[in-house]
Amino acid sequence: MKLKLFGALIGAFMLAAAAPAGAATVTGTSIVNNIGNITPMPNLAPIPFSPASLSDGINGAAYVMGKHYFDYVFSFTLLDDGKVTITGDATAGTNVLNFHTALFSSDPSGTNLLVGASPNKNIFLNNTTGLISEDITKGDPTNIGPLILDPGTYYIRMFGVIAGVSANSKLTSISGTITATPIPAGLPLLMTSLGVMGFMVWRRKSAAPTAAL
Repeated sequence: MKLKLFGALIGAFMLAAAAPAGAATVTGTSIVNNIGNITPMPNLAPIPFSPASLSDGINGAAYVMGKHYFDYVFSFTLLDDGKVTITGDATAGTNVLNFHTALFSSDPSGTNLLVGASPNKNIFLNNTTGLISEDITKGDPTNIGPLILDPGTYYIRMFGVIAGVSANSKLTSISGTITATPIPAGLPLLMTSLGVMGFMVWRRKSAAPTAAL
């Protein structure tokens, strides 16, 4: 699998390290908004997505220190190998203090979110099973990729914190785009060739001291 597993493990470790011991959790959404099938194509325009309704997720739930939070999950099926970039954007009646976008290879809906080291404005992923990549950016927009992905079903999770205690502490919109283009035909061959050349150089260096004896 070309899913950047090493990067996912590092991301999971950093998230775990950032969370204080015994940190509290907040409820995650159990709703999955289906974007549909995507076929990578040359010069494919960004494909927009958003929930059919802002009620198809968690919006304006009570958070620590008078803040509120939101949590949405989207799924899409990639029909061929592709180079994928994802953007996200969220707006509210008051400030969006914290906005995260994460990409998973397994369904993250129904799993809780974690109140982080700075509970006045931060939440993190509580369950990183299937996490491929995460971009944590204060404000908006936020971006993931480009990533080289195999065919399969993937899940985008968007969540964050909204300031204030009034009725304005809810999202007015949440949306994103997916851009999926084919992997250049020569890229796998190039990577294989580079690997073979590197192996040959290593063998030559390893054999050199023996030949000198």
